[in-house]
This record gives sequence, structure tokens and C-alpha cells, in this order.
Amino acid sequence: MTTSPTYGVLGPLSLPLGLGLLRLSTEGRPDEAAAIEVIHRALDAGIRVLDTADSYALDDKDLHYGERLVHKAVASWGGDAAAVRIVTKVGMARPKGRWVPAARPERLRKEVERSLTALGGEPIFLLLLHGNDPAVPFEDQLGALAALQREGKVRHLGLCNVDVAEIRQAQRHFDVAAIQNELSVLSRASATDGTLALAAQLGIPFLAHRPLGGHAKTEGLLKNRAMKPLAERLGVSPHEAALATLLDVGPPVVALFGATRPERVDAAVRAAALRLDEHDRALVRAKISFSATPEAEASLIPTAPSPRPLAPGAGAGAEPEVVVVLGVQGAGKTSLVDGYLAAGYARLNRDVLGGTLDDLVPALAAHLAAGQQRVVLDNTYPTRVSRWAVIRAAHAAGVPVRAVHMDTPMRDALINVVQRVLDRHGRLLGPDEMKALAKEDPNLPPPQALSRWAASFEPPSLDEGFAVVDIVPFQRRPGPVMEGARALLLDVDGTLRRTLSGENYPTHPDDIELLPGRTEVLRRWVDEGYRLYFVSNQSGVASEKVTDEAVRRCFDRTIELLGLPVAGVAFCPHPAFPAGCFCRKPMPGLGIHLARTHGFDPAGAIMVGDLESDAKFAEAIGAQYRTAEAFFGG
Repeated sequence: MTTSPTYGVLGPLSLPLGLGLLRLSTEGRPDEAAAIEVIHRALDAGIRVLDTADSYALDDKDLHYGERLVHKAVASWGGDAAAVRIVTKVGMARPKGRWVPAARPERLRKEVERSLTALGGEPIFLLLLHGNDPAVPFEDQLGALAALQREGKVRHLGLCNVDVAEIRQAQRHFDVAAIQNELSVLSRASATDGTLALAAQLGIPFLAHRPLGGHAKTEGLLKNRAMKPLAERLGVSPHEAALATLLDVGPPVVALFGATRPERVDAAVRAAALRLDEHDRALVRAKISFSATPEAEASLIPTAPSPRPLAPGAGAGAEPEVVVVLGVQGAGKTSLVDGYLAAGYARLNRDVLGGTLDDLVPALAAHLAAGQQRVVLDNTYPTRVSRWAVIRAAHAAGVPVRAVHMDTPMRDALINVVQRVLDRHGRLLGPDEMKALAKEDPNLPPPQALSRWAASFEPPSLDEGFAVVDIVPFQRRPGPVMEGARALLLDVDGTLRRTLSGENYPTHPDDIELLPGRTEVLRRWVDEGYRLYFVSNQSGVASEKVTDEAVRRCFDRTIELLGLPVAGVAFCPHPAFPAGCFCRKPMPGLGIHLARTHGFDPAGAIMVGDLESDAKFAEAIGAQYRTAEAFFGG
């Protein structure tokens, strides 16, 4: 009697196939009755794994369609429903039909609760995180899933679209019960990078989605140099030969195929019944391989403790060590690294050498192997995953790793980048200029880059394999300040003026009137020695609702109506959304530019405004904030 292979929590499977419900649930899907017929055909054929997701739907208004569909199909099937393994996923949104990562802990919890209802109320058998959301720390996503499992809402947890480093990180939070990644004869990255081998090592199923390369690539199988001769030898289509080749890898691979018609299920079952002999395998191996690279094989060894301890806060020394300097762009890493370079350390920096963070790892290994065993890497390294390969490469050479965390508040990092822009270009730059410069000068990242770093940041920890974690607080060097200068920064529209026409902002000087009491109050501040400055967002210029010249004439008219000296006017003409410049409040650019130009200390300034963006702008430059209502009312 032949025993079916066992695939971890999925149990024994007579067919290493799973039906993916993506095409039954999204755009172009068949009606419900036809979809259920396809699912029943798969179940009747012996397939026991059904793969869906909360996001298998047309859009955000249709979420959980795939889960409701699979529940209805299994409930109406005449076979043993208890033997069916339903796999679902969470962590993706579908705004207007797009696929967008959405794995904030509160959203994960809400959607899992809805998945429970869609699937019939029983604990979810196997829940996968659909992908690592770059806008949320991975630690937070994993922690949220682990909490749901502890509460009994989920029996088993797994991951989708991940690599070895992410799997290792997840293991700190829960037992990873399954991996779902793309894998086919056309796309073998998950094999060569060691993810497939790790699944085998852990004894968990590897759910291979897009087992024929994906809808857009399947036609390429007709000309594939490995599959075409194999298909001819087996007397089947190249598509069936490709699926048979993938399944020949054996456990832990379970191929998740899509079908919208029953006959496509039949074709997959026929392919699963094919058996390759040694001659067939030789034909395949001559062209393709599902083996991990030697480097990937080495990465499967769990992270070991540090080869030796390092003294905290020691700075540059004479003993071998790899120093990972991490922090947000603009944190001041380069200044610290200069000390290591002066002491003879080799530097590996992506901005200097080009390429990716992954490209620095072989360079690090080469340095260590050649005897250069004092190396400093100063990149942003926001996540455990981004630091993982560096630590492993150092440990493989017997060298300990020091983390130096430049603990710079985001406010100071933004100011640092703004000052770099002003130093190098003498003015604030627009979104298109910032985007172009990001490629030429990585030290001038756009605001979105800093926001992404902050959203994904995971503080360094000893349990990653660091010998020591040094935290360096930020200290700003005082700049030149004009003697006795005191600044009063003023928002304009809604704070100082309004339009006669009722529009939100004026487009002509004749459409302006001052709000009551402005001149009288401001005159007292001027008499106390304060200088007045306008700071204003004027996105109407970008949307072509007003010209740059008209904006300036409206400011001139406002000053004329005030009858008081205004030392400087700064405004942002760029689009409101998305904010791609440093001059749009609440970004600090306008304040820093005025301070440098006119010689005052932003931390000693007072900002008056009427919007939250004004309050956050004041916080960004370190100024005091007063609401217009309180300032002029008092």
C-alpha cells in the first residue's frame, strides 16, 4: 500500500496540488455557480488544498469574496469537508482594484475578524501574511499575527512572498507553518535564494504560486528550451511538462494552480500524474536547476552568537570588527564614519559604490577573507532583514559586529537634509528636482524616503547577532545667529487675511482684506524688536489656479495693508499632494531657509497660524506655536 507524502500541517496529500482562487474571485471571474463547479471538480479529483485571501475580490468594496466562495463551495460539496485545507491570506488592500500592501496591526485584526465570518466562524486553519508591508515595521506585523493566534482565532500561521531573512525573523514570534512564494521553471528565485531549501529543512509546505510562470508568461513555455523537448518526449503540452517538472522537486512543494474552467483542473491533475525518469531529469538539469546557491545554502544555518564580545562605546579600535552604522538619512552617519576611516577601517557604502545593499555583502566577505577585518558599513539599515546578511557574513569569517545606532529624531534629520540642499544649491528644490537628484546625490533624499524609513524602522537588538549596540544621540552644532534677532513667523491666508470674494486664497491683490486687529497686535511685537516673516503654502501655483507673479503681488498688497515692515516672505508653490518637497508646511524648509538668510535661530522664533500644518511646521523647526485665534484675540 502506497503512503501519501506528508506536507507539514497540511498532512498527507495524494496530490501535491492546490487550487488557487485568485482567478475565480477577481476581474474576469466566472459567476458563482461556475466557480463552485470548478472547485468541486478539484475536490472530486482528490485536491485537498484551496488557497484564497481576504483581498481576492474586485476591489475594497468586495473584500472577502474569495473566502465566502470557498466556504460555500466546501459546504455544498458531497465529500469529506473536514479533510479540506483552506489557506487564506491577509495584509493586502484593493483600492479601485489595485493591489496595495496594508498590514497595520489594527487592520490585520479587523480583516481577520471578517475572514472568520466569511469562512464560517471556525478558527482559520492556515493564515498567511500576504507580504511584508514596507510602511509598517515587520516586527509589528508579525506581533499582530502572533496575538491573533494566541487568542485562538488562527490555528497555524505562515508567510507569503518572503525570503530566508524574513522567515527567520518571523520564527521569533510564531512557528512558521507554511511558505507561499512564486516558483516555476520560469521563475526559480525562491529556490536559488534558499527559501525552498529552508522550507524543506523546517518540514513545512512550500506553496508554489504561479507554477506556470504567471498568466503573462505562460506562452513563453511553448518556446522554452527545457520544456519543449521534455513535452515532446512525454507526449504532453509544455505547460503540463512544466508543472510536472516543478512537482518532481518533491516535498515540500505544493503547486497552487489557477483555473476558471473544469478542464483546466483536469489538465493540472494529468500533469501531477506524470513521472519523470532519470533521462527526463537530465534533460531538465542541463537547462534549469531548483537548487540553492552555495551562499544561500550557508545562510540556512541559524544565526550564531557573536564570535567574541565587544566593549560598548569603544569607537575605532585595532581589533577585528564589522561596524554597522545605521540611522535615517540625514542622521549624521558620515561625520562619525570619518573617525573609523582615519583609523584604517575599510568603508562599504551603497551611495559611494552603487548597487544595492545586497551587493555590499559579497564585498564585505571579500574584505574579511583578504585580511581586511576592520570594516564600517554606513547605510540606513532600517530593518532586521536589511542587517541580517551583513551579520551572517561577518560571523562566517569569525568577526564580531557592532551596531552604532545614530538615534537622530526625524525633526533633526529633516533639518539636516534641508541644510544640505541649501548648502549645495542655494535654494529649496521642487519635487521633480528632488526626484532627479535622488539618483545623482543619494545624500539628498526626498521627504517620502525619510518617511518610508521611519515607517519601517526596527531598532537594532543583540538577538540579531550584534556583539554590542551603541546608541549615539544627536547633538546639533550651534550655527551663527544674528545678535538680538527675534523672529515672528506668520501664516498668511486665514491668519492675516481673507478674500472679499469668499475664495480660500486670493488670485488678485484687489480681493484681499485684513482680518480684524492684525496691524494693532503686530505693531506691538515689532516695537518689542521682533521681525515679521511670512511663511505660506501656495499650491495654487502648481495647479495653475494662480500665477507666481500674482501670488507675489498679493503678498505685497498684504504688507501694504498691514502698514508694517516684513523682513522676508517665503512660500511653497508646489503641489499639495503628495508632498515631494521640503518647503511645503509642515516640512521645515521655509523656516530653515529664512533663518539662514536672515540670521535668526528657529528655536527662538514664534510661529502663528490657523492650521495643523502650521503647528507641525513650528514643531519641525523647534519654534513656539500660537494659534491665530489666541495670538490676535489676546
